[in-house]
Amino acid sequence: MHRNLNLASATLVLLAALIPVTSCERTTQSAQPKVVTVAIRDYKFVPETVTVHQGDTVEWKNEDNVLHTATADGQAQKPAFDSGNISKAAAWRYVAGTKGKVNYTCTFHPYMKGELTVQ
Repeated sequence: MHRNLNLASATLVLLAALIPVTSCERTTQSAQPKVVTVAIRDYKFVPETVTVHQGDTVEWKNEDNVLHTATADGQAQKPAFDSGNISKAAAWRYVAGTKGKVNYTCTFHPYMKGELTVQ
């Protein structure tokens, strides 16, 4: 009986050794991208600061009665993102690609400021 028990224990130890250590990493890497919503309300981005991961989608929803944009600040001629006009009750989506921090504004209302951080 002890011999069978020892053989079973040895088999379990061997099987445990064969299970890859990186299995936790695979679960993290295969996580589904998320959609994070930023409301445009009362001439503000709500929330003003958003942090997402690469591949996540940020959606700006215009809840005001006027046109707005979500346009990345920057020195480049072509900003990291530019929604164009977002009409009343409309939305625009951006899939986060490059890691880093991007400040953005509404081109019609430059006092409206937001910050997007991509990890």
